[in-house]
Amino acid sequence: MVKVLLSILIVSFLSVCPAVSPLLAQAKTKSKSIDFQMLAVNDFHGNLNTVSDFEQNGKTVKVGGAAYLATHLNMAEQDMRKQAKKEGLKSYTIRLHAGDLVGASPPISALLQDEPTVTAFNEMNFKVGVLGNHEFDEGIPELKRLLYATSVHPNVAAYTEGFHYHYKGIDKDFDYLAANVVDKKTGKPLFPPYSIKYFAGVKVGFIGVDTVETLTTTLAKNIEGLKFLDEAKTVNKYTKVLQKKGVHAIVVVGHISADNQDGKIVGAAADLAKKVNNDVDVIFTGHNNTNVNGFVDGKLIVEDLKYGQAYGDVRGKLDLKTQDFVKGSLKANVVPNTMDVKPDRKIESIVEQAKIITDKVTKSPIGYTLDGQTIGKKNPREGEDPLGNLITDGQRKMAGSQIAFTNSGGIRTGLLSHLNSKGEYEISWGDAYSVQPFQNQLGVYQLTGSQIKEALNEQWQNPDKMVFMQSSGIKYTYVDGNQVPGCNQIYCVKDMYLSDGTKMDLDGIYTVTLNEFLATGGDGFSAFKQGKLLTPYKEDTETFIDYIKQLTAEGKKIAPQMEERAKLVEP
Repeated sequence: MVKVLLSILIVSFLSVCPAVSPLLAQAKTKSKSIDFQMLAVNDFHGNLNTVSDFEQNGKTVKVGGAAYLATHLNMAEQDMRKQAKKEGLKSYTIRLHAGDLVGASPPISALLQDEPTVTAFNEMNFKVGVLGNHEFDEGIPELKRLLYATSVHPNVAAYTEGFHYHYKGIDKDFDYLAANVVDKKTGKPLFPPYSIKYFAGVKVGFIGVDTVETLTTTLAKNIEGLKFLDEAKTVNKYTKVLQKKGVHAIVVVGHISADNQDGKIVGAAADLAKKVNNDVDVIFTGHNNTNVNGFVDGKLIVEDLKYGQAYGDVRGKLDLKTQDFVKGSLKANVVPNTMDVKPDRKIESIVEQAKIITDKVTKSPIGYTLDGQTIGKKNPREGEDPLGNLITDGQRKMAGSQIAFTNSGGIRTGLLSHLNSKGEYEISWGDAYSVQPFQNQLGVYQLTGSQIKEALNEQWQNPDKMVFMQSSGIKYTYVDGNQVPGCNQIYCVKDMYLSDGTKMDLDGIYTVTLNEFLATGGDGFSAFKQGKLLTPYKEDTETFIDYIKQLTAEGKKIAPQMEERAKLVEP
């Protein structure tokens, strides 16, 4: 009778206090750790169906696409479970991205305000993301509308009219982080600085940071009132906060660059690893779109190319007692997102709907090329580019100025053309849009010859990151700074000429077409801030499309050439 009563009391106690049951279960288990997996991407930029070439084992394979990415992530998670099962352990997986999920996107995503991309990643069960510089492309109000679906954007309403289209934003447990982006007035972070996720009782902390380069790579008005704090100091601050909460498995999700140099990892992420608390175990990076996988100062650093070309598969063990990663257990692979698997049907349907909606606009032809070769390339920062010439020629001629400049980083891809049924190489509206997707406002500004020269010299103010502009209406020579007295940088401008050969006067006044990014000092071109706005003009995206249409109406094919608009000469 006593045994019966005792049994009833124990059952009653466990039913009232369910938390005791897992503790008893944990006490009985022999395992002291769990297997833990982090699947990550970075710099996706709305490339829902972009296909790229990838060199793998000496062969070129096709990679990319959200639907294929979803399948690969599912397969990686299943593989982790099988591995853990063999070891007699439980496994847990989390998916995260290291910034620039949206922004500078192709039309399939951009025309719908990147909603299809956010929908796809939410559906793929991503639970942590960090702000990159491109999340600021349309300002904070639009970013928050995009994430939390607080309203319907007029562009989306217009394009989706007549379609069964619904957008709900991200789930409540999909945490967007930005520890070092704070409001200047309040000093408080714009988004949560960190997130704590629980896995079988183990707490894992995620700290999000964005590159301080956002200050110069983003339109000034979109980050007005914000301060970008030092990444390392910020990580150390919140590492202490997490430690006080009993968190010792700490992951930094940072939109900060890393690179490989002579077999070593270098760049901002490597510098961060050397400065932050040793309780930080992993640093996921982004921003410069490369492949990085290795340790710096005991911290694992991983970056996974761009556009969904690859994903990071990081695996380790979490110690149930120490609440930290088991020493030496962390390993990573950067895995290509190959198209030799069956695409996930649910994600594929999201992409298909976005394509059907946007194809109404993007497929219409606006011009023709001489052959099927891609014109120009993405981000031609090393000098003159034929596509840069085409873009700036259009801006100068359409806006009616003497000169035009554009930032090379605003050229997001080469200009494609496609063979049509008539045997012509056709440029579509979408092809042109993809080249200049930012929709930066153009304006005609008044600048002196001296101010223009100062701006040109600013191309080389940072020897580690030269940023050549693309130009029209001007030809200039520049010289090796080491051979010129008074030139304190790698190159300096020597002479400047207008396109008709007239030498420019430093005291002369000239009209210059600039986009709003450059005019407000973007990419470090502070000299342009001295310009006086004379006449606002259209957005750069629309201007580029209109210029191609105009050339086509004149019976011309699109065939820009290199013209030595910027020439290195002897002093």
